[in-house]
Amino acid sequence: MTGNQESAKARAKAREWQQRWRAANPELIKKYRLNERERRAEYQAANPEKFRQDRRDYEQRRQEHLKAQDARRTQNRQRAKDWAAANPERARAKGEEWNERNPGRIRELKRNYYQRNSEERKRAAREQNTRRRQDSAQRQREREYQAAQSDVRSTGQRVRRADPELRDKLNQEQNERRRRERRRRQLGLPPRRPHRATINARAENKAAASAFFSRRHAPSAMRALLQEQAEVRAATALISDAFWAAELAAQIRADTRRPARIAALTHELLATVEGAQLREEVRMDSLARARRGAQPYPNLEAEARRRALAALTIPRTPVRDGNATPATTRPKFGTFVVGQRGTRAVQPSRGLPAI
Repeated sequence: MTGNQESAKARAKAREWQQRWRAANPELIKKYRLNERERRAEYQAANPEKFRQDRRDYEQRRQEHLKAQDARRTQNRQRAKDWAAANPERARAKGEEWNERNPGRIRELKRNYYQRNSEERKRAAREQNTRRRQDSAQRQREREYQAAQSDVRSTGQRVRRADPELRDKLNQEQNERRRRERRRRQLGLPPRRPHRATINARAENKAAASAFFSRRHAPSAMRALLQEQAEVRAATALISDAFWAAELAAQIRADTRRPARIAALTHELLATVEGAQLREEVRMDSLARARRGAQPYPNLEAEARRRALAALTIPRTPVRDGNATPATTRPKFGTFVVGQRGTRAVQPSRGLPAI
């Protein structure tokens, strides 16, 4: 064992013993620190000028030490830059090797830089968006580039969809996205925006949401809400059990007849001119899928029934005071609706209950 190893081992042993002693004698440590603070306070009161001079000297030495550290760092960075400029291949190899060894550190540095310059990025994005909106030549170049790249994009899509596994994955993603949109319509939520909002719009939306959720309700509004809640509870308490039983039985009967009503209404819709148009749209969509390399619809009639059902069962807000607005975009076939109590023909301008 060398001398340096013996010295390091002795220092480690001394640190371990010191930690054990401090853990075993907390009261002595506390008393020593209290005595040290009192001694310093007495010294400061007895020698105020010397104490201030010592503080000034300490601060001066600290500043000189920091300046020396900055100078050494600057010198080292410049030396590293000079070496990288003189040996570009070796510098690139060393950088790639370091990146491979430290992927977590790379992500941390990028994340810190992203957060540290968030305001600068937002300002630059706003300026860029403003320039693009005001520059008609830039918009024209973008349109020309998109038109010139249409064939390239089509070729890339055909190549990607030629792989069966990738095609199945893309189809599953599309089906999942369509399922979410159907669920949005069923819940009466607005459709998802197909394009990203600008950074200005996102900032405005965030400020509006913060103001909405942090607003303070007026005492009069709170009293009105509590009064309404009390009235609803009182009305509910006065309803007899027989009424609830009859209402539940009616809902059960409506649910049992609902599949037959939906099937009859779908068949009725497909027998109209709108149904013929829907079948033609399904046929054209199937040809378009085959043209771009995707699988056509295996059963055109089943796809037409599915679309007819989706158009018929789109939710709408109930009518209030004779004026209602649909919860979502009005379906193309708004003349028909499936209700909880039966099937009837209605006008598209009326608000309709969801099935």
